[in-house]
Amino acid sequence: MRGVLCRATLVGVLAALPGVAQAGWVSEWTNVAVKQNGEHLDPQPSTMAIAGGRVRLEQPDVITLIDYNGGRFTLVNPTKQYFWSGTVDDYVRELSMQREKDFRAQLGGANIKKKSKDGEDKYAPPKIDPAKLPPLSITKTEVKEKVAGYDTVKYEFRTDGDLFQEVWVAPALDVSSELDPGRYLALQTKLGAVMMGKAAGQYNALYFNDEYRKLMEKGFVVKTVTHHIAGSFERTATSVRQADVPSSQFDVPDGYRRVNLSDVLSAPTPSS
Repeated sequence: MRGVLCRATLVGVLAALPGVAQAGWVSEWTNVAVKQNGEHLDPQPSTMAIAGGRVRLEQPDVITLIDYNGGRFTLVNPTKQYFWSGTVDDYVRELSMQREKDFRAQLGGANIKKKSKDGEDKYAPPKIDPAKLPPLSITKTEVKEKVAGYDTVKYEFRTDGDLFQEVWVAPALDVSSELDPGRYLALQTKLGAVMMGKAAGQYNALYFNDEYRKLMEKGFVVKTVTHHIAGSFERTATSVRQADVPSSQFDVPDGYRRVNLSDVLSAPTPSS
């Protein structure tokens, strides 16, 4: 991911009516990739809206819509006006099978997956064995600063002793009435199963960590610095405010064409 956030539900007639505004939260963010030599690349803006258990993350190349109540995941390409939508399980399955297909193509079409009697590739959902995840430590530091106007406390996450993430949590910023932390982490755990590389183990170690789960219940993360082999990725909130969020913000615009997931993923996918 390049990169993450990381999430009582509004139900009833209002939530079902398109266009009706719901009380929620809107935040503006700046995202900066940093090379290994310390060079900062051009910052990229993003906007996040949270209301009624749903999240809209708008980035320059892609809009991500997540329904944490229904477990649905939607990617929208505003430039080409197309989209993909399905359950989180659909997303994980299609992404896994596409990666398998690409891998076979790199091997010259070698048959590396068993086929069923009808000739179709079998799909085995990716699984995470918590016992095989790297050891994770969470340290509360003495660093306190204001981010987006909120007092924060800085934490450090280390896996195998290496610094993985620095996060600034705003204890007074409680969005749990609009985004239940338990549902957020349950969905993130499913998405984590399809991650690859060293970061996969690091993120999944977080999602399965009880201390991290409790931390997510106490406040909202307004700044994250994620360290990786190529440098780091910084995500910082510049404003966080309560606002009425139209329900239509979580819908695919009229006239957009549904396409395969791989077509939408030609644009950069969002970080969690």
